Amino acid sequence: MKKSLIVGFLTIIFLLSITFASDTGGVFSPMIFNARSAGMGEAFTAISEGLSGLVYNPAGLTFEEKAMVGFSHTQLPQSFTRVEFVGGAINFGVFNVGLGFQATGVTNPDELLFPYYDATLNLTLAKKINEKLSIGTSLHSYIAKLDTGEAEGLGVDIGTIYEIIPNLKIGAVWYNPISYIKWNTGTVETAGRQDLVIGVSYKLTLGEFPLNFAFDFSLYDKIYFYQRLHLGLETQIPKTPVFIRTGYNGEKNTISFGLGVNINNIEFDYAFLYTKDLSNQHLFSLSLKF
Repeated sequence: MKKSLIVGFLTIIFLLSITFASDTGGVFSPMIFNARSAGMGEAFTAISEGLSGLVYNPAGLTFEEKAMVGFSHTQLPQSFTRVEFVGGAINFGVFNVGLGFQATGVTNPDELLFPYYDATLNLTLAKKINEKLSIGTSLHSYIAKLDTGEAEGLGVDIGTIYEIIPNLKIGAVWYNPISYIKWNTGTVETAGRQDLVIGVSYKLTLGEFPLNFAFDFSLYDKIYFYQRLHLGLETQIPKTPVFIRTGYNGEKNTISFGLGVNINNIEFDYAFLYTKDLSNQHLFSLSLKF
């Protein structure tokens, strides 16, 4: 019954995405679709638990034994931009499968100098090779539109996570090693998100406080070295369902603060991102496990 419910939900996501993509617009998309990961500076390559596996490291889906659904909302007030994400995942035993849809939008279209929207539909497959090693891949279908033309494209992410010792994991993900976006004008481009990232996460207990440290490093050359770095920290307030997070995202030059509450398989997360380059960002995520 639960699996039928989730499969039905994923089908609805796919059908809604076709309609939503045609009406959604956006510029300067922050490309962040999960409040928990955002609160930790997107240092999530070796974690990628829950629906974040649909966006960060597809191998992370293997850590979920229950079916789950959820959505995220990102708001950039000063630039009138929002980002929406909705998705679901289910464990079939042999492998995990997830489906997600993300799109950017503009709450005040009059501020745009040109019409634009983009959207991505993700299909993710992941499998545990053994108790320590997980692998996964995400297939992307891209849609974009400018006043000068429209584009469609495909891409693929490949990821893995390995538990070296209990509470210490290392992960790696290759974003879009194969991709293309073709415009109706004849121009062919690669996907905007191309990178090879390695990450480490380590859990320990300090007194009564459980701590989760995370570090990501981009192997692709960036203009400045600090743009390769992502740092994150998460802790839970003892005897409560409340989590507190902070992080640094060198790629987007942001400092983040986050808050999460997890009660009876219902998880709500909020993150605030401060940056000098763009407007500050507010992220909200809600997920439900069955």
